[in-house]
Amino acid sequence: MSIYNWIQKVLFENYEEWHMKDPLYEGNGFHISGIDNTLKAMHDGYIFYTELTPSHAVKGCTSMKAVVGKSKELVNLYLKIEDKKYLISDLSYSDAVKIMRAFVKKEVLPDEKTYTEVIGNDDAIVKSAFEDLSKLLMADSKTAQRFLKKHKHESMEDMDHAWEELFFALERKGKLIELDWKARKDSFIPAVRKLSAGLNLETDEKILNDEEDIPRWGKILNAQWTEYVLSAMDIGSDSYALMVLSKEDFEKARELAKVILHRIAVIEEM
Repeated sequence: MSIYNWIQKVLFENYEEWHMKDPLYEGNGFHISGIDNTLKAMHDGYIFYTELTPSHAVKGCTSMKAVVGKSKELVNLYLKIEDKKYLISDLSYSDAVKIMRAFVKKEVLPDEKTYTEVIGNDDAIVKSAFEDLSKLLMADSKTAQRFLKKHKHESMEDMDHAWEELFFALERKGKLIELDWKARKDSFIPAVRKLSAGLNLETDEKILNDEEDIPRWGKILNAQWTEYVLSAMDIGSDSYALMVLSKEDFEKARELAKVILHRIAVIEEM
């Protein structure tokens, strides 16, 4: 335990020296309220999973992972116990918080009758979704194939790094432009025009208030466009990774990103 974490543990009764991971944070040590906060972020659509790893196995359990269900109002909870994967499906968010808090604070697991073993391997689904997403966003099969051969994307464990590498590849190819969250209109407008070159999209800067921000400017543009969407790839930072996609491609990209527990959304929702 680091000195900082030891001080936190001594000063704050609700500080836990476990590992927490989600698309926005990864590290050892968190306050118990972090569970509530991350699951709220899941419910609000900002992230799609939260994983807790204890400092030692709890009754054989080495990880507990909450994942947004098919309905955004429900959570699927995965447990890794003795190298086997188990699932409690369709939990409410409040029930998921209670289970995860009890796992951390009391080192207890839910009743065995509530979870079932996951048979089979979903790595092939994850791998295929990432490949399809890469090809879709790059819009160049040869470049996408070279990218996929270069970067490991065989399982969910590979996805955070693969997602980061996809961001860099799209940026190099000019399919994506990153702007600071405080970017001014005179940076935003040229970026959008560059991304939408050749698409004949209206980007009249006169209708955009200088004092507003990227999500509000994006909302105005998306209200004007009929066939395209100003969207963003969530890269877990305060910046915006802007993309212009056709509405059809945007819907496909959003669903494929969900499969690998990452996020592509219209800019006003970021």
